[in-house]
Amino acid sequence: MQHAPSPVEDARTAALAVLRLAASLEPDPVEAMVWYRTVPLSVLDGLTAAELVKEGRVHAVLTFLRAAIEIDRSEQRTLQ
Repeated sequence: MQHAPSPVEDARTAALAVLRLAASLEPDPVEAMVWYRTVPLSVLDGLTAAELVKEGRVHAVLTFLRAAIEIDRSEQRTLQ
C-alpha cells in the first residue's frame, strides 16, 4: 500500500528539483544553496527560491531557472 507524500516530503522533493536545475548555472553546491536560501528573485515577487517552494510555487522557480539557463546558453554561443 502506497502512502501519499507528506508536505515535508513534497517540499524536500521540490527543493531538490530546484537545486538540481540550479546546478546547471552554479555547479558549487554550497553556492547553489546560498542562492536558494538568500537571493531574492525580483521577477517572482522578490522572494527567494526557498520561500517560493514553501509557498508551493516550485513550478515558477523551475520556469525561471529554465529561462536563465537558456539565456546563459545563448550568451555562451554568442561568445564563441
